[in-house]
Amino acid sequence: MEYICRRCVYKESERQKILNEIAHCRDRSIQNLVSQTRYGMLGLRARTKQYAKERSGKQAKEQAEYREKLKQYEEELSYQVMEKILEGEEVNRLVDMITKDKVRERLQRRVRELMSQTQELTEQDLLDLLQDHIEQGDIDLHGETIKITPRGARKLARNVLARVLEKLDSKEIGPHQVEESGYGVEFSTSSRKYELGDEYNRIDFEATLLNALGRNAGQKEISLETEDFQVHEGVHQTKILAGLLIDESSSMTGDKTGAAIDTALALAELITREPKDLLKVYLFSDRVRKIQPYDILNTRFAGGSTDIRAAMRAFRRGTANEKGDKQAYLVTDTEPNTQDSHYLGFERAIVGVVQEALAYRQAGITLNIIMLDETPRLKELASILAKRNLGRVFYTSPQRLGELVIEDYITSKKKAYKRG
Repeated sequence: MEYICRRCVYKESERQKILNEIAHCRDRSIQNLVSQTRYGMLGLRARTKQYAKERSGKQAKEQAEYREKLKQYEEELSYQVMEKILEGEEVNRLVDMITKDKVRERLQRRVRELMSQTQELTEQDLLDLLQDHIEQGDIDLHGETIKITPRGARKLARNVLARVLEKLDSKEIGPHQVEESGYGVEFSTSSRKYELGDEYNRIDFEATLLNALGRNAGQKEISLETEDFQVHEGVHQTKILAGLLIDESSSMTGDKTGAAIDTALALAELITREPKDLLKVYLFSDRVRKIQPYDILNTRFAGGSTDIRAAMRAFRRGTANEKGDKQAYLVTDTEPNTQDSHYLGFERAIVGVVQEALAYRQAGITLNIIMLDETPRLKELASILAKRNLGRVFYTSPQRLGELVIEDYITSKKKAYKRG
């Protein structure tokens, strides 16, 4: 399977940049976005400033037109006053006529309104800009809040994946050193003689006992010898069950949050190209919640402490009845400190994480812990897992998170095809 099109060069359009900026703004209220365009979000700012400039030009033109209308009306009114004076009309009544003239009041009020308006960005400027995206079905307005639609989410996912694949295309994607037994293996109905090094969980007990009975035929006692043992042949699956476990605790902010969102989108988009494969996304802090991959765009990160064991357990239990190559990618920037909604601190919480890592090994799930920081306790966690061969640990930056996960998925897929 070829994942990377080498004939295409990815180029992000202005429309895509604006949609991407909106998606990565965690508070998408209209009021907040107007504030953001004043101080950041360059694409939006440039476009809304253009709208403001255009509005200002229209206002200046309109102001000149109303000034001219007012001038002409006041000239006509002055002629009427002169005629009334010549006819002997009382001056007080004429002053009243001028000051209370409704048309003159309306024209003066409109001139004042236009003069008071500035080139500051307004909510209407932003709404004018977003109208095109709304008509395209990329975003929806829910009251004063912007939501990314499924159509918009798919567009963003394709863009993110294209960026990642373009970066990966510039280097050779080589295989990681991963033991074959760490991937999803289904046992075949046939079996063979046991050989030194075969895993005990592959023993075919029925065939083994039949061999022992045949060898001990006619004897009162039945003994087991090495030659009696049969093991099931392993049938490797090409189906991959990927789990993206994203830390949403208080420390995961800014670039880290954005990188996690982009990674979920890119992996979801890539996996949709493989009908057999499946992606499960979990957000965790002191609690765990499963979400649909594209829903991460409209999900607010909860904050709180970090229960890594609960996130790992959720994916293991969620795939217990599934068959395939199970890959868990746990993304965090802080050490475990909570278990079952109770804050325990690192020393006690790490015990539960190691126990769950052991359960992963027994279930045939490959654990990949991706650390976005290098604190002493995270290094200690990595050391413990490495010594016991309980998982792979990667240190990376938010900027390279998507590349790391996508590259590992592609490598795993290629290995699964070769084994299959």
